[in-house]
Amino acid sequence: VKDLIPNCEYYFRVKAVNKIGGGDYLELRNPIIAEDPKQPPDPPVDLEVHNPTSKSVTLTWKPPLFDGGSKIMGYIIEKLAKGKERWERCNDYLVPLLTYTVKGLEEGKEYQFRVRAENAAGISEPSRITPFVKAVDPIDAPKVFLAANLQSGLEVKRGEEIILEAHISGSPYPSITWLRNDEVVRPEDIKKRVTAPRKKKGESILSVRDSIRADHGTFTIKVENDHGVAKASCEVNVLDTPGPPVNFVFEDLRKNSVICKWEPPLDDGGSEILNYVLEKKDNTKAEMGWVTVSSTLRHCKFHVTKLIEGKEYLFRVFAENRVGAGPPCVSKPMTAKDPFSPPDAPNKPDVEDVTSNSMLVKWNEPKDNGSPIIGYWIEKREINSTHWARVNRNLVNALEVKVEGLLEGLTYIFRVCAENAAGPGKFSPPSDPKTAQDPIIVPGPPSCPEIKDKTKSSVALAWKPPQKDGGSPIKGYIVEMQDEGSTEWKKVNEGDKLFPTCECVVPNLKELRKYRFRVKAVNAAGESEPSPATSEIPVQDILEEPEIFLDLGAQDLLSCRAGTTIKIPAVIKGRPVPKTFWEYEGKAKTAAKVEATDTRSEIIIPECNRSHSGRYSITAKNKAGQKTVHVRVNVLDVPGPPKDLKVSDITRGSCKLSWKMPDDDGGDRIRGYVIEKRNIDGKAWTKVNPNCGSTSFVVPDLITGQEYFFRVRAENRFGVGPPAETIQRTTARDPIHPPDPPIKLKIGLVTKNTVSLTWKPPKNDGGAPVTHYNVE
Repeated sequence: VKDLIPNCEYYFRVKAVNKIGGGDYLELRNPIIAEDPKQPPDPPVDLEVHNPTSKSVTLTWKPPLFDGGSKIMGYIIEKLAKGKERWERCNDYLVPLLTYTVKGLEEGKEYQFRVRAENAAGISEPSRITPFVKAVDPIDAPKVFLAANLQSGLEVKRGEEIILEAHISGSPYPSITWLRNDEVVRPEDIKKRVTAPRKKKGESILSVRDSIRADHGTFTIKVENDHGVAKASCEVNVLDTPGPPVNFVFEDLRKNSVICKWEPPLDDGGSEILNYVLEKKDNTKAEMGWVTVSSTLRHCKFHVTKLIEGKEYLFRVFAENRVGAGPPCVSKPMTAKDPFSPPDAPNKPDVEDVTSNSMLVKWNEPKDNGSPIIGYWIEKREINSTHWARVNRNLVNALEVKVEGLLEGLTYIFRVCAENAAGPGKFSPPSDPKTAQDPIIVPGPPSCPEIKDKTKSSVALAWKPPQKDGGSPIKGYIVEMQDEGSTEWKKVNEGDKLFPTCECVVPNLKELRKYRFRVKAVNAAGESEPSPATSEIPVQDILEEPEIFLDLGAQDLLSCRAGTTIKIPAVIKGRPVPKTFWEYEGKAKTAAKVEATDTRSEIIIPECNRSHSGRYSITAKNKAGQKTVHVRVNVLDVPGPPKDLKVSDITRGSCKLSWKMPDDDGGDRIRGYVIEKRNIDGKAWTKVNPNCGSTSFVVPDLITGQEYFFRVRAENRFGVGPPAETIQRTTARDPIHPPDPPIKLKIGLVTKNTVSLTWKPPKNDGGAPVTHYNVE
């Protein structure tokens, strides 16, 4: 029986039925309630034991797989002590959750546990029994870690409270000790500003009130139990103003300046020193206060200027960090004065390397009198003058100076003074007088001669002038030669016949003999040392195959306009001098003119025309060989006349002209054709079109019956060529053909010997009026 309503009461009855009919019903005496059957639940599963201690243990489990058809109301926990036979209930009330902490255990005893579930139908069977669990505290080494905000250290300003918080674990619970810089922290040690560490299981807090700079350092918490020791540390920085700078000293004391120097404070106040403030005070006047020298010093050194010589001063310096300025460091009294005097005078200067406009002045270093010499001042005086003039604008650091800009022929004397930090000293005695003029000596040797050319009887030499002319212009050069097998050098030219330039030709030599050459330079002081000599040089002709160089504009293809002059220049090289001749298409060109020298040949064709186009060749020939160079010439002109001019398709208003391209296009592409017409009675030609790009054209706008002549000219970029003309006149009229047959022939009146005929004219009269009809 299905589809019953839950919790409703039902009666049921049954009767039997056969083919005759139904019998009597059998009914239930009592009603049936539609509800699921209820029973006690299954036992809980997965019972586990956690966190056993000497007094308690925590149990967890999972609900029964089947609740017996009724909601689980709670759980009953039972324990069994080892050696006992009776299970004891642990909870007075049903446990609604899936976990329970059993308390009241006896330390050291062992226990087993089980759990039962209960619903409206009853209590389940017990769960699986746990193994024996001993009631003892767990062994756990101590652990400690600082609060998250202390992991990277703690920074507070002076007067603020230092609060350090730590979290602790361990079993048994460890003892706690706070230390600062490895010493135990006690309130009496820090003038009772320390609050005794607050203890709460699992944490410890240390507090230091009204912090001072001395409180900075490493704070450590130490926790300890029977199973070990653990520590955690935090760097605590208490920010304060820095201490006073130390070791204030003076350096490089002068009459109007001094360098103050100090060292940083021993304690920077826990923050970087940002700058120093330097102050000074006139110690000769008690009523004078402190004056700031500089308040932005980054370094521990400062050059104080504008002091008054002879006065006594006090200085003090403060260090500043981001908290503020600390106490000052005060110097000892200092009197502004120089500790040294200007240097002595140098000795009398020496003057060397005299030229027409310069002299080299030298001296020795004098006594510096306590301060290093920083340079020298040099003065000059013309011997006939009373005025000393300063030579150098800036101090000279060397013990010599080259004085330039002197006037040639004048006599000069010089004096020198040294300068140190106290100022310039006395001048030296003046030097000996020296006159500004160049010394004259023989020049240096020229360079080794080079062979520039040679023949069977001569050698051409070239060389470079000497690097030094000896103070006098080079007058010329003497060339010397040495014959093969000889040790004697002979002069090619004498001293009165000097070679004026750095080249010469030595003639009258013997063919195939070997010679060496060298050169001497000559100035007003005499002859120089000879140059390095050449190696032995055989005297003979130099054979060089001919070479031909065409002008760049005539290479490969030379184009020119008809009527102009063709010039093809060529440069000829070769030893001996080559003979040259020109050819046109392999033959001599009689109309051409040739101008030639030993090194150049040029063919000239005046007033050229199209017939001069073609290939020109120049050949150079000597004992060493032969060379031929070709160049193609293209003479550009207007095109020739078109060919085969014909007239066709004549009508009374137009006709067609056709022709062929000219035989000669003038050396350039034909751009088009110019078509003209002339009335037979007229003398002037008129253009039919601006330009025609093809070789045929239909001439329009002819006058019917008028007779015409036509002509056509080809055009390229150089102009319009001669025309091709029609010989016969052309009449503007339509062509005449026989007419079409008449149409619609009809027979009219018929007699015994006559017949009457009618018809209509032909559709096409053949281009002329019908004059008559023939009847057959």
